[in-house]
Amino acid sequence: MRDQQRFVLELLLQEPVPERLDQESHQQLLTRLEAKGLVPNKHPRLAAALMALQSQEANQTTAALAESNQAEADINLPQDPGEETLDDPPESQEESEAPINLDSLLSGFNSDGVLEEEPEEAARLGSRHEDLEQTFRDTNASPVVNLVNRILLQALQLGASDIHVEPQQIGLQVRFRQDGVLQSYSEPLPSRLVPAVTSRFKIMADLDIAERRQAQDGRIRRRFRKRSVDFRVSSLPSRFGEKIVLRLLDSSSTQLGLDKLISNPEALELVRSLGSKPFGMILVTGPTGSGKSTTLYSLLAERNDPGINISTVEDPIEYTLPGITQCQVNREKGFDFSTALRAFMRQDPDVLLVGETRDLETAKTAIEAALTGHLVLTTLHCNDAPSAIARLGEMGVEPFMVSASLIGIVSQRLLRRVCSHCRESYQPDATELGRFGLMTHHETGVRFYRAHHHDGNRDHSGDPCPHCQGSGYRGRIGVYEVLRMNEQLATAVANGATTDVLRRLALESGMKTLLGYSLELVRQGQTTLEEVGRMILTDSGLESERRARALSTVTCERCGGGLQEGWLECPYCLTPRQ
Repeated sequence: MRDQQRFVLELLLQEPVPERLDQESHQQLLTRLEAKGLVPNKHPRLAAALMALQSQEANQTTAALAESNQAEADINLPQDPGEETLDDPPESQEESEAPINLDSLLSGFNSDGVLEEEPEEAARLGSRHEDLEQTFRDTNASPVVNLVNRILLQALQLGASDIHVEPQQIGLQVRFRQDGVLQSYSEPLPSRLVPAVTSRFKIMADLDIAERRQAQDGRIRRRFRKRSVDFRVSSLPSRFGEKIVLRLLDSSSTQLGLDKLISNPEALELVRSLGSKPFGMILVTGPTGSGKSTTLYSLLAERNDPGINISTVEDPIEYTLPGITQCQVNREKGFDFSTALRAFMRQDPDVLLVGETRDLETAKTAIEAALTGHLVLTTLHCNDAPSAIARLGEMGVEPFMVSASLIGIVSQRLLRRVCSHCRESYQPDATELGRFGLMTHHETGVRFYRAHHHDGNRDHSGDPCPHCQGSGYRGRIGVYEVLRMNEQLATAVANGATTDVLRRLALESGMKTLLGYSLELVRQGQTTLEEVGRMILTDSGLESERRARALSTVTCERCGGGLQEGWLECPYCLTPRQ
């Protein structure tokens, strides 16, 4: 009964409350309450409850909470109309004493790691220092604090990149993005936990818990297994409460180094050649979550040298690199990408990194920096390498400035890597090969693999693979399309050529398409045709790959089959050679 009352008090305060309060911790709690607009002096019953905890008399806490039925109204917590309040009295004695079941969220999960606060975070928050192992073992710990910490730990254990805490009509849904795909590992939690869980996340990220009508951004830093882990927090008002999304930024798990990212030797040498140039602009394109930042950091890591001054402006700073000046965008103070670039020009730079080119001013400033003898690295959101030039044109950048400054474009995607422990070998039929522009007589000696899915919709015997949890995939691998500017391409860009013309010229100069790179990984057994179709295959990409294949081989005009010198007709469809 006492634990249930403490839990109710914690929900009212939106703060974890220890079992006993000494004078120092009591003063710190009062300070945090005043910062949130909850002044105990204005609520005598709340003050009495706090004094009861300080004097270690749990019965006084019960009396302070039950003294008046207007205690909840005095605190005046905001809530949605028609939604059941967290502090409503239970309907029965059995319901009030029933513990919150959290085991379903972490079924089969072993918390063998410790998630601790960074020293700087601990210094900022005073004596408040969390140890999740102790929290798990402490029966008096707040259930909400325990739940939130378990969610963070499970995401780290699974190697997730994002955490989605989504209030729905059926309850609080928790999902993890693993290898680029959102997955749910438990049933929804009770709806009554929505305000408490979202408030706990916002408290950890130093967000305003009273503001529920606007989106907010924050950051959480913790230590996990002796390494620093950052969680980028975003809150968003929704129909059934605030949705919380956390992006995991684990710098220690990031593989920096182009040789660890790019498997194709030709593409690797081409990217390294672009990154070694003394001046010019390099664009890295791709959708959100395609690994653009990792590629940029890898380029900077290879150029990082005591004799080179490297400056970056990012929003936000995802990873920390030693020996490099990194700046955080602060739009409220007027410090955006273009302002930072202009300031960099007075800092004697050699290499500049712009986190994202979003507008005309940033694009022009970056191009001017590239034209004045600096190497500029930046990102764009577009589908492939040739379309990046059209994207700059849509921003209003003059074509002659693009052709004079641009030295190369790198477009990339991330494909799920098929699990090497449970993958299945097979020979695809002609229909499946034709969907990807492949011909059966060319792939006779190739060994294809497909993922071994283990779920309720398919009949598989035995337990799921322990390495991939039955998904058939484990980890991701990069796919790259590298366009290197030459005189012919620069002339076409300056003349305002279309994207189709630029793509054709790039293919003629030897550019390997995203689809062609992906199919090579399929032949190597790294991924599957299913994954390529999900992430890469488009009509324009298929046409580009067919055009690239036609440039390197002589093909039949009717069936597309490969021909050899001396053949007068196609041996597959008997069409005379033209």
